[in-house]
Amino acid sequence: MQIEIHLAAEDNVPLAFNYYYELSSALYQCLTKKECKMAEDLHDGSSKNRLKLFVTSPLNSEPHPKLVPDGSGLVFGKYIWMRFGSIVPEILFGMSEGLLRKGELRVRDKSFRVQKIDMVKPPVFEREMTYRPFGQAGMILCRYSRNGKIFFQFPDNPEKEIPDCGKLLAENLRHKFLRLKEVRPDIFENLLVCCGLSEKEVPKMEIGVEFLPLTKDEPYKTGIYYIKKVPARAFRAPVRIRAPEAIHKVAWSCGVGSQNSQGFGLLTIGKRGDET
Repeated sequence: MQIEIHLAAEDNVPLAFNYYYELSSALYQCLTKKECKMAEDLHDGSSKNRLKLFVTSPLNSEPHPKLVPDGSGLVFGKYIWMRFGSIVPEILFGMSEGLLRKGELRVRDKSFRVQKIDMVKPPVFEREMTYRPFGQAGMILCRYSRNGKIFFQFPDNPEKEIPDCGKLLAENLRHKFLRLKEVRPDIFENLLVCCGLSEKEVPKMEIGVEFLPLTKDEPYKTGIYYIKKVPARAFRAPVRIRAPEAIHKVAWSCGVGSQNSQGFGLLTIGKRGDET
């Protein structure tokens, strides 16, 4: 499930470029308005270092956001929107109600007024689906940790000493599905039944992830972001997933890759061809 949040800027003050962590914090504050205990658990409790099973996008606007002359911030257009998704209903609807109650998102020193929230109609999921990162600045972050060292893998797999990007994203989706069993076992069981699967099949079920070129001349786009002053390398490219319906629902509602709660990995439907 996804919602689309429509916002309006209260002023013309630029927003610092690396605003993702502050946007995530603002969303947690809104969730606290409706589901205080859940928000505390997600941020500081038993789920602090676990998969959160929700995803958020960066901000989008029309006209498109523009960099200020010194490159330190963004000025957004009149119409601003973003998306939020979760496979856990109480997170999704708690966020919706919290946003409406609070009435604004305050990101650093900039205030965005909440105008309305719409449910996003999900696609009809087939075994093979093509997606793309949502919005004007949507990116996927493929993070891997080994022996205390952090790697960021790209579609062409430049880091040869770790698993390739497709395999990492596939196992991340499998992990999210199994995490759902801990958080909402009833939803987990329902998805298994819908797919005609048994729980024993989940660890070995086929999940295929393939990357498509962003354009004819550019296989993917990269970006460097800072989360709590720690650099993270992300990419933008269409992705084709072949998997049971349950995995597609997890990808749609929880995103792909890492740092979903920090603004990475929210998907929308792509084209069936080689490009989006």
